[in-house]
Amino acid sequence: MSLGAAGLLLPGCVSSRTDKSGLVGEELIRDSRFKKGFHLIDPELRVQDYGLWQPFSEEKPVWAIAQWGTREKVVPLNQSSTLSNSCKSISVARSGSKTDLTLAVNGNEEYEGVPRKGDEMWVHLLVEQEIESLPRLVDLKALNFHLEAKLLHSVLHKPELFDDGKHAAQYQAFFYLQDRNKQSEGYGEMIWFGIPVYDNRKRKTERYEALDFAGSGMFICTLAHEDLSADSAHDGKWITLEADLLPEMIKAYSIARAKGFMKKTKSLEDMHLTGMNMGWEVPGLLDVSLQVRHLSLIAEKI
Repeated sequence: MSLGAAGLLLPGCVSSRTDKSGLVGEELIRDSRFKKGFHLIDPELRVQDYGLWQPFSEEKPVWAIAQWGTREKVVPLNQSSTLSNSCKSISVARSGSKTDLTLAVNGNEEYEGVPRKGDEMWVHLLVEQEIESLPRLVDLKALNFHLEAKLLHSVLHKPELFDDGKHAAQYQAFFYLQDRNKQSEGYGEMIWFGIPVYDNRKRKTERYEALDFAGSGMFICTLAHEDLSADSAHDGKWITLEADLLPEMIKAYSIARAKGFMKKTKSLEDMHLTGMNMGWEVPGLLDVSLQVRHLSLIAEKI
């Protein structure tokens, strides 16, 4: 998971739209077709703009690419539609009204064929952005999520050394639920709210609630796959993941409090939706690639 280099997320504007199901509201995902390109976050310095990758536009990007735990960061030598090196690739393909984003990680190359022992940092390849309007959860009546995804390949190297407690490949989306009330004692406390897309260990993952072991020390709540789709990405076909996330986000806040997290945040009224990321976490010797399209999060206000 990643918050990128942004310390404070600034308010702004969002556009109104109607999705394919006829739902009317504010689209919170900016540049969902990835037309404006990407900032590149340095994996060591954790600052944006060691480079820009803009294959289709010179407008200011709203997306950033994070590459935590990698041994070789990508460098935009040109503005082709694919950005890659021996360890990973990111590509954006446009066809008519559709734009697909493909993220691929070569885990065997990243770890040079040596499985993690379990306590080392693992590889992340994520795209992320801020949610400009910073909506309060209590001001909403629905948050309608939609994503279409297709697993292109998943190859496990040295399966005899695979330990499912230490080695895996997971593609997820995470939304940041954060206390943004500057008068609150818990200002800055947050919850990682997860959407599971693919996990090499299971066709459909169960709900997950725990401490973030990647370094933030915050609470993670990831929905069960069945909450979003009856189909599994393991079949290599397009699947659709969708749900109203608002009830589960409110539930996640209550669970976090009950489990001893969010100790200083005393009210749901202080909780805002501040950003999101999407992509791979690959602690194992797996070469993986997954394609997505039609990412959307529509906010219906009270």
